[in-house]
Amino acid sequence: MTSAPRSISGSRATPSTRLVWSDDLNKRVRTGDWTEQAVSTTTRIREAIEAGDWEVAAQLVDYWMEEAKVVYVIYQVWTEGFQQYLRGRGVSSADLDAELERLRELLSFPDGRPFETTQRWAELAAAAGSLAHRLRAFDLTADQATADLDRLRESWRQHHDRGADFQSGLLTFVARRFGEAAVGDAYSQVLAPYLDERYQPFDVRERPYAQTLERNLYLAFEAMRGHLVGPDRTGDMEVVEDDDKYVIAFDPCGSGNRGQRGDAVEGTGSRSEPPYEFGVTTAEHDWAWNETGICYYCAHCCYALEYWPAHQWGHPLRVIDSPRYPEETSGAEPKKCTWTVYKSLDVIPAEAYSRIGMVKPEPNP
Repeated sequence: MTSAPRSISGSRATPSTRLVWSDDLNKRVRTGDWTEQAVSTTTRIREAIEAGDWEVAAQLVDYWMEEAKVVYVIYQVWTEGFQQYLRGRGVSSADLDAELERLRELLSFPDGRPFETTQRWAELAAAAGSLAHRLRAFDLTADQATADLDRLRESWRQHHDRGADFQSGLLTFVARRFGEAAVGDAYSQVLAPYLDERYQPFDVRERPYAQTLERNLYLAFEAMRGHLVGPDRTGDMEVVEDDDKYVIAFDPCGSGNRGQRGDAVEGTGSRSEPPYEFGVTTAEHDWAWNETGICYYCAHCCYALEYWPAHQWGHPLRVIDSPRYPEETSGAEPKKCTWTVYKSLDVIPAEAYSRIGMVKPEPNP
């Protein structure tokens, strides 16, 4: 017996969250202002179930998988890329295979299976498809739908977090084999195809900065919903706007900062401590904000969102404040990670350039 009316002609009332096609992004997007975008798709699915808008909930489950897909594909590309980088630097197949096996065992799932991605993603996709179609068919109760959603989110959390930790492990292997500076070199080689595809549309030589702002913000919210940010690991975050900027805060980020704090859900410790011992910067590097204590994984935010675009076309895309290990990632109130998107090039502070080894350019008439 269902707890929602069997509607076959659309919702009886306008749903709070809608999906539309974006001609700019050439994909489906969620409607709503930036405060609305800071609310996770997980939360909006739950609300749609409770409101009896089950077709809306089903479509949002489909979109939830699109958000997860962004992260899943990135991690697949990086995993392949870092392995190719290591082989190109002369690491033998035996040494690399041994390290990959060690990391997979270290990052085993709670059910005891070693970490791997393909089968787990297939299982996640099957569960999401089943939930969406059962919602469409009114083939379960609201309590059952909510319980299935919770299981889906937890399955992705387990998969996602190990995917992030796996990147940290590979980067630590790079640093230990070739020195810490090699992390920046690995990023420069591995991230290039991903950066060209995802961030080239922000090139101000092709489009004015003002025309890239909405795209920049939307992709930021979408990605971090997929990373399941926030204390409840649902993807909910904070956003504050003023005259000059938007500041998006994660408490914690679901990937690097979560790893530095330790996993509150599974009760495991900081990934910079045993048994993981994933690396943080011990020297200053332009690709890691010239700060020590930056986890090698978190440094990709500096490289991809500040260092690379600033060197490509003259300005950072987003300005990141990444908590440093251990002083800002531990204690009763560990520091939140924040992303700042400025509303114009003029108001980006000079310090945003100096900390990546650059000087803010003069305004271009």
